[in-house]
Amino acid sequence: MVDTTSYLLISVVMFCFGLLVSFQIAHIYYVRRMTRLAKRSVDTGTIAPILVELEMAQKKVK
Repeated sequence: MVDTTSYLLISVVMFCFGLLVSFQIAHIYYVRRMTRLAKRSVDTGTIAPILVELEMAQKKVK
């Protein structure tokens, strides 16, 4: 019969793996978003897209 500590060890390892994967997915998402924002800023030659994103983010928080 499988020992309880084995189940506990497997669950801890899977939890850590899930945290790492979710962090990586979030990192990729935000890096792509920041890259698009930086490209729009370079194309327009102003920081207006960044200011618009900041205002939108602040409105979502309130």
